[in-house]
Amino acid sequence: LKATTVVANPNAHGQRNSTLAWFWSIDVEGDSDSNDWMNEFYHIHWLCTLTLCNHWAEELFLVSWEMTWMVKFFLHKSNQWVGQMHEAEANEMVSHWCYAAWQAQIYLRLSQNAQDGFERIKGVAVVAG
Repeated sequence: LKATTVVANPNAHGQRNSTLAWFWSIDVEGDSDSNDWMNEFYHIHWLCTLTLCNHWAEELFLVSWEMTWMVKFFLHKSNQWVGQMHEAEANEMVSHWCYAAWQAQIYLRLSQNAQDGFERIKGVAVVAG
């Protein structure tokens, strides 16, 4: 058996993902009703679990936005290079035009690959959630 120190130090290292062992949920002859220490123990673990749940809900929310931002960033960079292509074409700079076209294509592919990958992952997250 391993004693828990959450009551003494709720911010102790390694407590974030800890769960109660099964024997803590057994109410022997109503001992949890009259024991302030046990009530405090249950409340602390409940709050820790609620915090962990809220943390992962926030992470899921942020990651979905970060996926959207990543695709938009790649598209933005691709459009910037398309602008460089037009500028190079206007100045008759063929080598600069080729390089800008290459960069624009790279960022366009990155955005498409990211979008495809994120759509697959979002589908999995919806099924798992």
